[in-house]
Amino acid sequence: MAYGLRNAAQTFQRFMDEVLRGLDFCFGYLDDILVYSSNSTQHQQHLRQLFQRLTEYGILINTNKCVFGQSEVDFLGYKVSAAGIQPLDAKVQAIQEFPPPKTVKELRRFLGMINFYRRLIPNAATIQAPLNQMLAGPKTKDSQPINMTPDLLEAFNNCKNSLSEATLLVHPDSQAELASHTDASDSAIGAVLQQYQDNEWKPLAFFSKKLSPSQRKYSPYDRELLSI
Repeated sequence: MAYGLRNAAQTFQRFMDEVLRGLDFCFGYLDDILVYSSNSTQHQQHLRQLFQRLTEYGILINTNKCVFGQSEVDFLGYKVSAAGIQPLDAKVQAIQEFPPPKTVKELRRFLGMINFYRRLIPNAATIQAPLNQMLAGPKTKDSQPINMTPDLLEAFNNCKNSLSEATLLVHPDSQAELASHTDASDSAIGAVLQQYQDNEWKPLAFFSKKLSPSQRKYSPYDRELLSI
């Protein structure tokens, strides 16, 4: 497909969705395809089916950019294994080494990096609240300097720690019991979706959101209801 077309990505994704339709063991995102299998024999069978489908559509692959038979792979910014998904070590290290921001632009960049993994971090909205407050207001410019007070520096380091302590998210099991736990404070709401597996509750994803000024006026009951 030609580069530069406005709808190129969407069109190509629809095409790949058609190519992979019915191959439930494949996840496709543009030109990246993830194949998951229970064992090596099944993996070979899955690969054979995938290659046959690609051949039918006249699609060629570059084997130099492929990895086969791996127990753990890096896919779309995550480390994926049989146990679940985790942040990539390299991205975690880059965030840990990020210096305290001196401008609004640097702060936005830091928050953008860490929010890529937001669904792995419990109570992210509460942890990031002091930093996000620095971005509030219509007149905030990228070049605007930031005075890193002790409170802001503490929030900055707490954000880093929250990622280093990020929880492994397990893969969904269609047979497992699900439960959603929610909570609300004066400034934010949070939730976790869990499944019961191996005699314990394991997280599928975390959610959190800062409350708007009008939502902060809700009664405790309404804030709890909003989190649901």
